[in-house]
Amino acid sequence: MSDILQEVDDALKQDRMLKIWHRYGRFIIAFLILIIAMTAAKSAADHYHRTTSERATTALLTILNSADDNKSTALAAFIETQKSGSTVIASLQLAGQYLSNGDKDAALATFDALSTNSKATNYFQDFSKLMAIQIKMDALTEETRPQIKADLDELINDDGSVWRYHAMLNRAALLASVQDYAGALLDAAAVKSAPNMPETLIKRAIALEQLYTIRLGQSDSL
Repeated sequence: MSDILQEVDDALKQDRMLKIWHRYGRFIIAFLILIIAMTAAKSAADHYHRTTSERATTALLTILNSADDNKSTALAAFIETQKSGSTVIASLQLAGQYLSNGDKDAALATFDALSTNSKATNYFQDFSKLMAIQIKMDALTEETRPQIKADLDELINDDGSVWRYHAMLNRAALLASVQDYAGALLDAAAVKSAPNMPETLIKRAIALEQLYTIRLGQSDSL
């Protein structure tokens, strides 16, 4: 008796499955095809990006390892034609090449472009901002001083930037240039006492702190 009931139950289940398949089978097939198509598309995209990135990296290494001392033209062409993340490294190399050649205007333009490059991480964007500021400080004027300080303040107020303490020492130098030694000392002291500071940065802060203390004493005695 139990065998008959089991057969009946199996038949009912099979009938229900057939009804479900007849009603929804085409949707199930379409869904499976969509999953397969999406998987294939993702694999193709990953392969394309990987291949493109590898080719771009190889092309950049070829430029950097070339015997040509002036690689500016090749690097600029690479940045113009490539879309991979390798353009970030190429931009840094290009800016360094411009600085080596004494072309500060071109270096500044390259750093400015990199500071807003969406392919660059915050680390490289902020580094580029800092380098642009330092180039501008080399040609500091009363007209450019307010904007330079605003740019430094923006970096310093960004708690997530690893370059904020470097910017703080730059601001200390900027303040000292208008004889605000008290303000410069505050920045130097903040860098010196900040946690996990590199030894080189601490030494710079201590040296500046000593210098600004002397300058402050001299200005007070006048």
